[in-house]
Amino acid sequence: MLEVINELTSKYQQYLVLVGFASGIVFVISLLLTPYLLGLIPEDYFIDPNRHKPKIKHPAHLILFIIRTAIGLVLFIAGLIMLVTPGQGIISILMGLFLMEFPGKQALELKIINHDPTFRALNWFRSKAGKVSLRR
Repeated sequence: MLEVINELTSKYQQYLVLVGFASGIVFVISLLLTPYLLGLIPEDYFIDPNRHKPKIKHPAHLILFIIRTAIGLVLFIAGLIMLVTPGQGIISILMGLFLMEFPGKQALELKIINHDPTFRALNWFRSKAGKVSLRR
């Protein structure tokens, strides 16, 4: 079994180095952007029930809606990848979920935010950005 692993690692060494390098870059970027992005969440985000209804009044809103959902999906997938590579996986998943729009989003967000360690971690990151703590 170890021979197979050694053979595969030597065969794909350049790809493993590339993945490691990319993972390190994503890790540094996520460390730098996480407090800022979490600081963009309004402090009453989880209290206001109307905040979860998309408002599409003209084509520009639809384009922004699609872009925001695409960015959320990328963050969500990157978070899943960062669960097994260096990076802020859970925080990236949460940010991706906050940006995307899907049925049941509000219930899922409330379930996540009511988990005390997650709530404390989000507020710790917000404090690093100089923002007021979230309310629930």
